[in-house]
Amino acid sequence: MESLTVEKLLLDIPEFLPIYDQDTEYGYKNKPGKNLEKLLRNTSKNHCMYCYSLLRNDRGDIGDLEHSIEKNLDERHLTDCVPNIAIACPNCNQSLKRVGEKKRIEKLAKAKEEFESDLKCSGNQCKKECEKYKTLKKEYCKVAKLILQPFGVKGEQSGLPYRIQYNVYEEEFIPSREYDYNEEDKGYIEHHISQFKLNDVGYKTKALANFVEDVIEADGKYRENSEYPNYIVDLFKEKIKDMSQEKVLQLCEQIHIKNVLSFRN
Repeated sequence: MESLTVEKLLLDIPEFLPIYDQDTEYGYKNKPGKNLEKLLRNTSKNHCMYCYSLLRNDRGDIGDLEHSIEKNLDERHLTDCVPNIAIACPNCNQSLKRVGEKKRIEKLAKAKEEFESDLKCSGNQCKKECEKYKTLKKEYCKVAKLILQPFGVKGEQSGLPYRIQYNVYEEEFIPSREYDYNEEDKGYIEHHISQFKLNDVGYKTKALANFVEDVIEADGKYRENSEYPNYIVDLFKEKIKDMSQEKVLQLCEQIHIKNVLSFRN
């Protein structure tokens, strides 16, 4: 069997980088909102940009346009700020991300004042982060310690992009091992993982475990276009696409055995 390294069992959560069409009107509501929603769904392959769950059920698409920096901080300017809008599942948008929102807004009073001072805002015509927004985002991130989407966040001191990986063998999301993060960077990313309960019992995704069981039952076969309720399955399928059926089966059996042992412990 092909040798398996730790790296082969780490799945890189991709960056979400929407490319706005300069001739299309984007926004938060009505037709501009529909245009933006379509673009963001395509960018994330119709997954939540915070927990990576599939934004579709048996009745159609689910999910919401979500304000990276809460619009309540400055509804006049942030509501239709196109680079400030992501796509998220209802749980992340309406519950998990709101934890601590009131305190964040209180702590950002001065940053809000500076943001609004001499601000020349083009509203939903703006399709990139302006300097004023970047400054506000920087101050927001110091308080919130969240990896805002779309476009993500970089470490203030290290300048490294804050990225997440999924450790298949340990069934957990971790700060990416592709970067030489310092303790501050790791703490920030781990806070984000904690905020969205990505590794919490009762919240963590079981999508990959279900996929692995299905592959074992099918003797190593799987359909490339089959949908599972989390992006990590798509990323895992990308990892195994060039492996033989026998090797896929052996790998899935290894993962399944580890999952069973972890559950018993």
